[in-house]
Amino acid sequence: MAKLKKLYMSSNLEDLEKFSIIPDLRNKGMKILLNTARKLYMAAEEHRLDGDEELAYITYMKYFNMLTAIRKKSDYASHKTTVRQVLGDTESNRRIMDSLEVIINSLRQRYAEQRQPAERIGSELVSNGRESIEMPPIQPTDYARLGLITCQELYRRMQEKSVLVMDCRSSADYEISHLTYYCAFNVPEELITLGMSAGRLQARLSSSGKASWASRSVKDSVVLIDWNTKDAQPATNTAISTLLDILKNWDPDVTYRAPIQIVEGGYEYFIMMYPTHCTNPSVQAPQQNNNDIDTIDDIEYPSIHDITMKEDISAKDFKPRPDFNRANKPAATRTYDRGVAKPPTQAKPIAEIMRDQAEFLQRAEQNDHQLEKAARMWKRQAAEGDALNDNEGQELHFRILQLESKARDYIVENNRLREELSRIQEQQNVTQQLSQKEVEATRNIESKIRERQLLDEQHEMERQERERLLSIARETKKHYKSPQPPSPPSPSENLEDLQDLSDLESLLQRTNEDPPLAHSQVERPAFDRAMKPQPRSVEKTSQRVRDFSPVMGQNVGRGLTGLKNLGNTCYMNSILQCLSNTPQLTEYCISDKYKNNISRSNKTNGQVIEEVAALIKELWNGQYKCVASRDLRYVVGQYQKIFRGVDQQDSHEFLTILMDWLHSDLQTLQVARQREMISASEKAWLEFTKAKESMILHLFYGQMKSTVKCVACHKESATYESFSNLSLELPPNSNVCQLNQCMDMYFSGERIHGWNCPNCKTKRDAIKKLDISKLPPVLVVHLKRFYADPSNSGAYMKKQNYLRFPLENLEMNPYIARAESRAVTPKTYQLYAVSNHYGTMEGGHYTAFCKSANYGKWFKFDDQIVSTLDSSNVVSSAAYILFYTWLPPMQVPL
Repeated sequence: MAKLKKLYMSSNLEDLEKFSIIPDLRNKGMKILLNTARKLYMAAEEHRLDGDEELAYITYMKYFNMLTAIRKKSDYASHKTTVRQVLGDTESNRRIMDSLEVIINSLRQRYAEQRQPAERIGSELVSNGRESIEMPPIQPTDYARLGLITCQELYRRMQEKSVLVMDCRSSADYEISHLTYYCAFNVPEELITLGMSAGRLQARLSSSGKASWASRSVKDSVVLIDWNTKDAQPATNTAISTLLDILKNWDPDVTYRAPIQIVEGGYEYFIMMYPTHCTNPSVQAPQQNNNDIDTIDDIEYPSIHDITMKEDISAKDFKPRPDFNRANKPAATRTYDRGVAKPPTQAKPIAEIMRDQAEFLQRAEQNDHQLEKAARMWKRQAAEGDALNDNEGQELHFRILQLESKARDYIVENNRLREELSRIQEQQNVTQQLSQKEVEATRNIESKIRERQLLDEQHEMERQERERLLSIARETKKHYKSPQPPSPPSPSENLEDLQDLSDLESLLQRTNEDPPLAHSQVERPAFDRAMKPQPRSVEKTSQRVRDFSPVMGQNVGRGLTGLKNLGNTCYMNSILQCLSNTPQLTEYCISDKYKNNISRSNKTNGQVIEEVAALIKELWNGQYKCVASRDLRYVVGQYQKIFRGVDQQDSHEFLTILMDWLHSDLQTLQVARQREMISASEKAWLEFTKAKESMILHLFYGQMKSTVKCVACHKESATYESFSNLSLELPPNSNVCQLNQCMDMYFSGERIHGWNCPNCKTKRDAIKKLDISKLPPVLVVHLKRFYADPSNSGAYMKKQNYLRFPLENLEMNPYIARAESRAVTPKTYQLYAVSNHYGTMEGGHYTAFCKSANYGKWFKFDDQIVSTLDSSNVVSSAAYILFYTWLPPMQVPL
């Protein structure tokens, strides 16, 4: 590198940084941005090698600002591969950041040598230089502007107790809601005035505030927070900008250990990401511009042609795309980018198809072997009449259902290979370039595909024969008389009023949209003979004595405890494991914070949340292989009769009812809002909550906007409805579909007739369109697999569609209302749990796939059995309910 050039542009880094600001690039194309960023990097390297550190600093900073702008582009997901090719991966950009760090340290030292006293400046330089370019470890993808700290990084430092947080909102706002962190305090905005020194500001603080203020020199870092500042250089007329100026320029007696930072997105963002670490998570940030808010929210579609109609989404859109390779494990997560699958531009090479086929056939043959072995055992039990009359027979049947589901998925994979091969052959016919080796390889692939198809046909015949024997076993079980137990069941196992006539009538009255119950006949309780007797473990409370009947285990991880099947309660177990792996809910229960918010004035009297919290504590005890949920089952059975008996129920119905109960049990958080200052959607939300909210509401509930637009006068009318999950239709004529296609169908417009237009004052044709006006932190997606078949006397059937859904980066931007698009909440979700259903309406089984927050790995929860799960096996045709979240990763504390 050449000799360093003399400093000629500035006297400090702060002023030099002003030269690195880039213009608004939102309207620029991705190609232009990538070319510009590449040129900036090359220019920065030239300046560095030329010894011009000031120009190198400015150009490097412009490069990282440009990189941040690129990553925030709406079409970034579809260009991610191109961005990596042009600008390098995360590791290469870290190396560039290291070069920038060297320049920053050098410039700080050189600027310091020009000022007096040199000793003090040198000391300040060492501490500031080390920290100033530190990037948040949780999200290394954002090389954003220095001076900001993400909510995730702030939370991490709070856990380490290494940060001092100065909250410069008003004292009234701070009193209503603030961080529960012990080293956070209020510097009221009404006390902060331009031109005052740090000493004068300290004199105005309360006695407790003065003590916290004094610790600013000993904490590793100092962070400022207000309602919603998102910029490292906030507007000059704000309290946070003035406080930052006071600390940086008018606090001469303190040398800070690290540069002072501002929380990106402020308290408004933090409270959404970590609601359990705030005193009142239902508080709302003050709105800044309310003059046009009703107008903006009410007009969703200025032009009727902006609405995509259901009929515009043709059947061809649901044809499987041959770019999904489940044989290649990494590809299972790469297939989707922002929730949208990208069709390949050309077919794969024949060698890659052969490799995919070899790996697929190996797994399929292993599944065949396991299925054949299990089927032989079950057939032997069926011949002896024990197929469904004991636990061993039922567990074997559940095992077969899961293996059959995998076999169906392998049929999908075989069809994918066949389509991929067809595309190769089409290209070969066009190019006429075909070597003898390629011809032989193609014939070999075709031969194995046909062999597998013949084998699949044979397996289908065997499956039908098992189903015939199973129907005989079910018929036999109806007349099976279970022996009387030697002693009456305990109150928590009281089943004496199960499945009476009213229960059966309620089953027949279910609507076509609701998933049906599996069957209505009475079954005897199934006792867990596989488990060795253990001492009864009870938890005593003032209200009741709980019995979890735990089975001790060795080296059981926290959160990896199974749930016993108490007689077809796998539907309940599946949902409870998904909820248990929602870290924010689990932490809320384990820490006993829920006890401060229990409502005793509702239908369930707070009992449901108490039982759920008690059970979650057992699941996260880390000592038990499995436990029983008898007490929770007894409580929910008291309030909903269908959950009392031993018949299989629907996990979606249980989840929906449970969410409502949990919300009602915790609906005590007061919401202080002025009705005239809020939008139409917030008014509807306030009416739904009745000015009282809950932690369940904050985590799981969103809001849907239904817009009806008159085709004659184009007048819009909007209504709002809250939801705890989305129920999506699966296409009836497609064996393979994708989640974004189902979303497109759900959120597309549909024509309605005879709508009373308030503007035309008569009945008109109109278009109805749904959009999400409030995204929940946890988005639950239910797939409507069960439907009434009119060709079969309205009997309920199950759709076995293989749904492809992303494990990462589900992008919800296309489906949100205009008002929600302006909110600071993230719009990209990550999958963390799946409730699966195997089998048919006559007999089925539920399991759960969950990604543990504490271990960062996927696990399979199959009643009392918990096992590790490869992420490539998460997507399957058994998926029934998907749990997504935009909340940051968070380990459940001890």
